[in-house]
Amino acid sequence: MQIEMWDIERIKEYQQNPRLIGEQAVDAVAASIKQFGFKVPVIVDADGVLIAGHTRVRAARKLGLKEVPVIRAGDLTPEQVRAFRIADNKLHELATWDMELLPIELSELRGMDVDLELLGFSSAELEKMLGAMGTEGLTDPDAIPEPPDEAITRPGDLWVLGNHRLLCGDSGKAEDVDRLLDGATVQLVNTDPPYNVGVASRSNNAIAASGDRPIGQQGMDIAIRGETHATTGKLRPKDRPLVNDFISDEEFARLLRLWFGNIQRVLEPGRAFYIWGGYSNIWNYPNALRESQLYFSQMIIWVKEHPVLTRKDFMGNHEWCQPPDTRVLTP
Repeated sequence: MQIEMWDIERIKEYQQNPRLIGEQAVDAVAASIKQFGFKVPVIVDADGVLIAGHTRVRAARKLGLKEVPVIRAGDLTPEQVRAFRIADNKLHELATWDMELLPIELSELRGMDVDLELLGFSSAELEKMLGAMGTEGLTDPDAIPEPPDEAITRPGDLWVLGNHRLLCGDSGKAEDVDRLLDGATVQLVNTDPPYNVGVASRSNNAIAASGDRPIGQQGMDIAIRGETHATTGKLRPKDRPLVNDFISDEEFARLLRLWFGNIQRVLEPGRAFYIWGGYSNIWNYPNALRESQLYFSQMIIWVKEHPVLTRKDFMGNHEWCQPPDTRVLTP
């Protein structure tokens, strides 16, 4: 069997082809050829009339291809040609999918950023198959393990989670943001940067580790619950202070300009951003937004129904958010 490259105009369609070929099928095959190349030769008889591959030839014409790979079945009689033409189409229908393995294969391909629409399945079919994958895991889905004492992730680590990407990096660095997005643009930003208010952990463990003196009720709590809530005397990740949360106003304004500048650079015009901040330094935000060509519209308030106790004299029950008027300004 020999594969030859033929001028596409040399190939003739079988005028009595009983297989109906719609534009949707042609478009799907064209997309596949564009992505993977023309990997399956068409089959013609001794006169160059198609036996198998009518849809591929139409797709190739639509893509403007000049040549396609061809196998000549010159050894078949006219009767065999007509029979094979029908058999080639019908025999494909006899095979079925393993509906346990197929969703797994599709899910893994999706995790590799493969466009599943190129495989010929409709969006509804893909949603049904991927949604039908087992949701029962080996652990309680609501169980959140304690983070390790020593961080595993290092700056520069990129985690690809299906269609999602998570980077351990600096949102003020353009190169980090570009690596995270990998060419994509952003439709919405919801960000919660450091508030620059010097938040310090007042957990029992943090106090024991730092050597600070317990405050008021906390001393009683440690005394009463010492056995059930024993302290390690070692700072855990959640006991450590936030980075860049207690710096000068000038340095904080510089960081805001870096963060907001990257938002302006990758956010699509007309899209929205929501920036949460602390009220004690809320005056820093408008100027940084304006300098970054982002339009500051108004404040919205998140009222907390169940605020947590803090070390402050009064318990705050809200946070500030600065949304845009769904506009990104351009110079």
